[in-house]
Amino acid sequence: MRRSRPWRAAGLRLGRGMRLAILLATSLSWLAVYGPARAQAPARPAKATAPVQGPVAAPVIACPSLANYRLLRREAPDEAAALARLADAKAEHLGCTAYPRDRVAALADHVALGGAQYDCLALQGTAVCQWTTAGAVDLPAPKPKPASPDRPRR
Repeated sequence: MRRSRPWRAAGLRLGRGMRLAILLATSLSWLAVYGPARAQAPARPAKATAPVQGPVAAPVIACPSLANYRLLRREAPDEAAALARLADAKAEHLGCTAYPRDRVAALADHVALGGAQYDCLALQGTAVCQWTTAGAVDLPAPKPKPASPDRPRR
């Protein structure tokens, strides 16, 4: 018994290339309709991790520019508001980022400006120090540079 081929009954003869083209078009239209729905399907929940023991340290908010850090803190004076601003993808971050405390390697610099004190943090993985409020991270202060012996101190 021969297979029924509806296109032959209608008097059409389709070559192999035309059949492949129809198959390809059908597949692509199926992907166009059902592909985005699959991509937007809710992801499976992640495996439960062990609960963290002890208090979790808040991240350190720091900026590569002291002027930008001061502007951020003027617009968002408390820690929660600054973290919320940095979490907002549409907000202007001024180059500032919330870094985990374990990335801080040392204090690179310290400055007092306008009655406030700031520390510049040396972070692991970058050569640019990041400015933050003094005392935000408990690390030893940088050692003062010794005066050169051939220049007298004033």
